[in-house]
Amino acid sequence: MKEEGYLEWVDGEKRRSTLRNFNWFLLVNALFSVYLFFQRGQAFAAHSFAQLIGEMPAISAVIPVSSLSYVVLRQLAPRGESAAWRGAVVSISLLALCWCAIFHHLIVNDLIYLVYPLTIGLLFSSLVAFYLSPKLFFLFSMPVLLVAIAENIFIRSAFSLANMISYALMLFLIYSAQRRLKQWFQLAIEREQENKRLIERLSKLAHRDPLTGIANRRYFDHYFDAVLLRESTLQSPFALILLDVDFFKKYNDHYGHQQGDECLIRLAACLESATRRSQDLVARYGSEEFIILLPKSDAREAENVAQRIAALLAGLALPHADSEVAQWVTVSQGVAQWQPGQSREQLLAAADMALYRAKALGRNGYSIAE
Repeated sequence: MKEEGYLEWVDGEKRRSTLRNFNWFLLVNALFSVYLFFQRGQAFAAHSFAQLIGEMPAISAVIPVSSLSYVVLRQLAPRGESAAWRGAVVSISLLALCWCAIFHHLIVNDLIYLVYPLTIGLLFSSLVAFYLSPKLFFLFSMPVLLVAIAENIFIRSAFSLANMISYALMLFLIYSAQRRLKQWFQLAIEREQENKRLIERLSKLAHRDPLTGIANRRYFDHYFDAVLLRESTLQSPFALILLDVDFFKKYNDHYGHQQGDECLIRLAACLESATRRSQDLVARYGSEEFIILLPKSDAREAENVAQRIAALLAGLALPHADSEVAQWVTVSQGVAQWQPGQSREQLLAAADMALYRAKALGRNGYSIAE
């Protein structure tokens, strides 16, 4: 089942890809027009440039229409995809009308040998540019193709089974190619989505502790550096809490390592519940050691978090029969506020000293670094 918003995202990618191809399509139209202009100019060698334009107004019109379309679309792009899309529809309509007039001119002047290769070139260039948008493709190709067929048959009376088969074959090739290209795009976009999800999953695995599901030490170090850079620039306070489980070795010895893992998982959830802001980070720092980073918080706010942790653990009341300070799982906490000029190592050392002091004072409490 596709995730929510997937179809809208794919449709948006199709529109953006089509609009990116539009400049190439305009260039192809201009090049075809230049080729025809000089090809016809050889037949009217004695004519002046102005006379040539007068003889072939439709051919001459393709270049300014293409150029003007390019400029208009560049102006409409900042207004959003909808405005650019409407501009593309108008441009394609004008170009289709120009080529219809050009084919009429060529057929009337008995230059049918130019019509067939031009038709193929224009149709396949529109196919390459608009294979993701059948509406734009048919808006351009159908008028051009119908005029080429109809005028060839009715003006030159050139109806033949061979002609019909050749045009039918052309239509089949174009339709099947459009379907095939669209399938390739769909496959490519799905692979891109799968790769994106895989990268996100791997990134989460690289930054998450596999047992508790919270951030690991590697991610903490990366996040700490970003917070330190930002807050030191703004001279804004931030704090951290370093804590570990009291008598956790005795807990493992008494209840077993599997129950010890379950204890750490529930403790991690408790620590995350004690923080109040999305920017606060709880990470596993060691075996039974955790750390909490509190951006834009001073020591008083960090102390409030430490108090909430103690209260939540008391309410959770995870049994710890061998604890020397309580009948439930408790933690000792060291609180430190960053001071201007302090490095990460210095701040961590201050929190570690506060944690040591909390243990020396009897555990199941917190101490604030001086």
